[in-house]
Amino acid sequence: MESPRILHIATHGYFLEDVKPENDNGMRMMGMDVHRVAENPMLRSGLLLAGCNKTLADNTPLTGSDNGILTAYEAGLLDLSKTELVVLSACETGKGEILNGEGVQGLRKAMTDAGAEHILMSLWKVDDKVTSEYMQIFYGHYAQGKSIREAYNLTRNEIKQKYPQPYYWGAFVLVGE
Repeated sequence: MESPRILHIATHGYFLEDVKPENDNGMRMMGMDVHRVAENPMLRSGLLLAGCNKTLADNTPLTGSDNGILTAYEAGLLDLSKTELVVLSACETGKGEILNGEGVQGLRKAMTDAGAEHILMSLWKVDDKVTSEYMQIFYGHYAQGKSIREAYNLTRNEIKQKYPQPYYWGAFVLVGE
């Protein structure tokens, strides 16, 4: 798919904080050389898609494009040049590693590098039921002609009224123009 207007991905996200290879025996993590994963935060962040269970279970080397794992590195190579909104409806999609002079390295950077104007993503593990409600409310406002920012603010306020704990209403952040 090239430059969709909206890209909505509802799946499992991940960010591996501390990867420390213990030895040099060709260890693999998520199908990749553990040393490369340890040194590159764009390989430690991504989305788990259909087919990832096989890759994760046997740690086979990642080859081809159908291994079920979309790393932030790979996501940065997508063509999202005319994409108004990317919604990453998954846990921890806003997490990454802060590198001096380069900012947060992770899915946010990848989607921005790919050309997305706005990104809606989560900062922690989210509740499935509330996330479903959140997305329905958000798209309802957006479909009624609200801007992306207005739809986000209205949704956040509605979720906050229904679920006052910040865990529910504070998980999703909107970045972009």
